[in-house]
Amino acid sequence: MSVILPGSYDPVTKGHLDIIRRAAEKYDEVYVVVFTNPSKNYMFSVEDRVRMLMLATDDLDNVMVSYSNGLVIDYMTDHEISKIIKGYRTEADLEWERQQAEWNFEHGRYETELWKCAEGLEKVSSTSAREAIKSGTHLDMLPDGVAEYIKAKISTT
Repeated sequence: MSVILPGSYDPVTKGHLDIIRRAAEKYDEVYVVVFTNPSKNYMFSVEDRVRMLMLATDDLDNVMVSYSNGLVIDYMTDHEISKIIKGYRTEADLEWERQQAEWNFEHGRYETELWKCAEGLEKVSSTSAREAIKSGTHLDMLPDGVAEYIKAKISTT
């Protein structure tokens, strides 16, 4: 079975990677797709976000990384993907993801599995990672390859 893990991944964190790895263990094909929202301002370009995801998942043979400007349900239809996987950290995250899951089911008949993040990753978020990057503090929320990529990117700008 093929599943999708949609997100902005700005940047990919250890929390994201935990959910991706768990999905890769359970499903045959895992599509990790960077989606763009024109109303959002991103720290990293789509190309950078895809590259960071590729670095974070390079050891997972059944994970495919790509991007889309469209809707998740359209991407799923185009790629014959069966199910959505989304992670959450808090009750507020869970409520937001439930609303998204309802919309995706109502409009595309696609089911969503909502997975609680692993213990110890509750405070890891892309928002807090971006704040750490801006302040130049430690990048321990990021997978090693991603942290190195960002450090190299920052040192060349």
